[in-house]
Formats: sequence, C-alpha cells, structure tokens
Amino acid sequence: LMFIARSLFHLFIDISLLKSLQGALVWVAMLVVDAVTLWASYNTSKRFILAIFIIQKTGWIISSTLMFGWESGFQYFIILLMIVYSFGEAGYTKKKLFFDFFCFTLIVVFLEVLKGEGGRISIENADKSIQVFNALAFVAMVAIVSISFSKESQQMEDKLITYNNQLKEQASVDALTGLYNRRSTMEFINRLINEKRVFSICIGDIDFFKKVNDTYGHDFGDTVLVAISEVMRNQVLSYGLVSRWGGEEFLIIFVDQNGDEAYVNLSHVRDTVKAIKLNHIKDEVTVTMTYGLTEYDTSKSFEENIKDADEKLYMGKQNGRDKIVY
Repeated sequence: LMFIARSLFHLFIDISLLKSLQGALVWVAMLVVDAVTLWASYNTSKRFILAIFIIQKTGWIISSTLMFGWESGFQYFIILLMIVYSFGEAGYTKKKLFFDFFCFTLIVVFLEVLKGEGGRISIENADKSIQVFNALAFVAMVAIVSISFSKESQQMEDKLITYNNQLKEQASVDALTGLYNRRSTMEFINRLINEKRVFSICIGDIDFFKKVNDTYGHDFGDTVLVAISEVMRNQVLSYGLVSRWGGEEFLIIFVDQNGDEAYVNLSHVRDTVKAIKLNHIKDEVTVTMTYGLTEYDTSKSFEENIKDADEKLYMGKQNGRDKIVY
C-alpha cells in the first residue's frame, strides 16, 4: 500500500518531471527504488529497510526542494523521517546526531535555494529566511517531542523485555538451586535428539538425604542441595548440562560423549561431591551420591532411556550406595 501511495504521489506531484526524457527517467528510477524497497521488506531485516527508506526519502526531499523551490514544502517531509527514526531501536545519542544532520541539511538546502545567477546568495530572496527559521524551529520541536516520547516508550519496552526474560528464566530454572528444571531439560534433550547428537544421561541421587533433613533440619538440607548443585554445575559446564530432576535427584547430560567417555567425567563429579564439607554447629557434614548412567539409545523413547538410568541408580542403592552403575 505504501508503494502504491508513494508511486501515485510521485506521479501527481512530480508530473512536471515527465515533460522531459531526463525527468521521466528520474521518475522511473524512483519507482524502481520503491519496488526494491517493497521487495526488501519481505526479505531483509527491519533496520535495513529503515535505512533504505530514510536514504531514499532524503534524496527525494533534497532534490525536490531544489527543483521546485522552498515554497513547495517538500522539505517538511523530513519531519516524517524524524518521527519514524525516533521510534526505532537507536539510542539517544544516535537519534540526536540524526536530527542534527537533518537540521544541517535544511540549512544547506535553504542556502542553495537562495543562490541566484553566478552561484551567489541573492539578497532579494533574503525574505525567505523567516521560512527557514520557522522550519528549523518546527523541526527542533518535533525532534524534542519525538525523542521524549520515544525515550519513554523505549524505557517501557526495555522494562517489558527484562520482565519477560525474568519470567522465562523463572520458568526454566529451579528456584532453590538455580539449575535447569525438568521442563527446560526436556527441551534441551529434544534439541540434541533433533540434531542427531550423541549423548549420555545420568540420574544421581543423594545418599541418606532424609537422614540429613531429620538430623540437621530442612534448612541445612537446602544448603546441601545448593552446595552439590554448584559443584556439579561447575564440573559439567564445559561439556554438558545438569538439572534438578526432583527432590534430591539430579539429571546430568553428557553432550557428544558415549557411555565410556561420560563414565570418566562422572567419576570426577562423584569425587568432587564426596569432597564437599559443610559445617553445622560443631559437626562437619559430608555427603555421597549414587549414579545410574546410560548412553542415550535413539531407538528407545526418552521415558525408556530414563527408566534404564533409574534402574541402574536403584541397583546402586541396593548394593551399598556411593556408586556409579553403568
């Protein structure tokens, strides 16, 4: 619609261009530029389209004003460009420089309009100075209003983006440990499956965690969960992901690692967890974990793979705990 409107506008306003071959070619060139802009709007980014639009219209405004004179009013279309740009994604400094550029452009165009024969500014046209002063004052006021409103709008948008990111993060991580929760872990695993990546999964469970809660209280139990989570996250960060699967259970994903490779890394995780020492009044508390590890079999469903890891975990629990069953 904008393409059609601008084309008709050029046709009726710039009709005098068609009186010469050169003018007709200029008019056709403008239509071509509009057509390219229309095509680009469906195939490129919004910033690129905005840049093309501003460059195109700036050239048209300057050339039309020089051709038809200051009284034609073409220069006032700069205000449209300023409003469009002010509500873009550019920062305050860039917007100010942009508006300064257009004010400077208006002055240059006005001086060109005043030039008479020999390229000198004609004093007879000096009465037009009131027009340029009014135009500059009007453009300056539009710039101030546009920046003010766009700044408030940008601030509200930034707050909304921050709030949405916070909600997204809250929906993706466990509130206590900061690890990925079950929902976000499932999304991560589905991406690995779709990309046909090799990976292994492990379910780890804290040994005698109920006894820890009963002996030292649930607050200390939370401290244990947080400490283990931090250690496991630091250990796994370079090659995979760890999540809180539920209660005192953790799910570890070893990306691009088969079962044997994952077993080696899991042994380091096990040793690091065992080395944790937490103080409770006069007691020094240590904990161990039992792990069920399996290489992900794409011929089975996710539930079947998890069940396999869970059965190995149960086997480790039944055979003394503090073990890796693979």
